[in-house]
Amino acid sequence: MKFVTKSALAVVGMGLASVTFAADPLANTTWQTYEDGQPKAVVKITESGGVFTGKIIAGSTTKAKQYVGQTVISGLKADGNGKYSGGTITDPVKNKTYRLTASLNGSTLNLKGHLGPFSRSQTWQKK
Repeated sequence: MKFVTKSALAVVGMGLASVTFAADPLANTTWQTYEDGQPKAVVKITESGGVFTGKIIAGSTTKAKQYVGQTVISGLKADGNGKYSGGTITDPVKNKTYRLTASLNGSTLNLKGHLGPFSRSQTWQKK
């Protein structure tokens, strides 16, 4: 009887561990950014220790290409159900940083940068 109980607990524990360590759908993804409806840059989002970072890996315009390698998202954390907060997003052109909230819906990432009472939104598409 004790063996069955210990085995059952071990199986339950392994099941919970796999849920805990399941990769977030935002981790290790690549996104096309847009400005005025036109492709602008490609951002790679990575995850380390539950924190997401986004770096520009390609530019679609001459201006955007000069920002390749720049980190534009940092400190973002998953809230669950495709919602993210707690991070910042940086506009590389203006060199301004905003508080960031984001939501993931399939192949669409909706981002909202907040600065005081003002906010700006962008929609990125998964590549």
